[in-house]
Amino acid sequence: MYMPNNNAEQREKLLKLVRDAVEQDKMLREQYQIGDKFRFIRDRLHALLARIEESVAISQKESEIKADKLAEDEELVYVYLYNAQGLALQSWQKMLNPAVFYEYSVNRPIYTDRSAIDAFIRSKTNKAQHGYITVAVKKSNILKIQDASLKDPIGNPLVKVKEGSLSPGRMFAFTHNGQNYILDEEGKIVPKPV
Repeated sequence: MYMPNNNAEQREKLLKLVRDAVEQDKMLREQYQIGDKFRFIRDRLHALLARIEESVAISQKESEIKADKLAEDEELVYVYLYNAQGLALQSWQKMLNPAVFYEYSVNRPIYTDRSAIDAFIRSKTNKAQHGYITVAVKKSNILKIQDASLKDPIGNPLVKVKEGSLSPGRMFAFTHNGQNYILDEEGKIVPKPV
């Protein structure tokens, strides 16, 4: 599981900057008797502060949850990945970058049944080009869509999740060629301890 320590530090610094900006805005409004003029600035600062505080709270909550333990309201999903250079294990690293997890919630096949994704990969000729990540998501973020077209090419059911609901902090494993891997503190792919 990869969540750099400096990421939390950056959030805290950003939170402090926005709080300072809110205080500065308040002080300048009083000093120059601006009142509600240009209130969109104040409103945007307060909205930004609320979003950052929520992000920090979520980040802290995620770090409190053990990496290998599901919360009661979570379920494992398996996100299919394809890599033309899949033979080189390190080539998968850029696909496990936290920045791309948002995109995966929108544009990658997602399974709730591990055996289904394993069967799909077994059906491929060059299995080394295929892998998947195991991610815990809130059960409420798995969309209940009754769509017959939500199947993979061999007929296994797929699911949709809410945009942005895949969190790199809740990645349990990356599976490639039947082996499970995780990301270490530097973001490097290493075998998952048994």
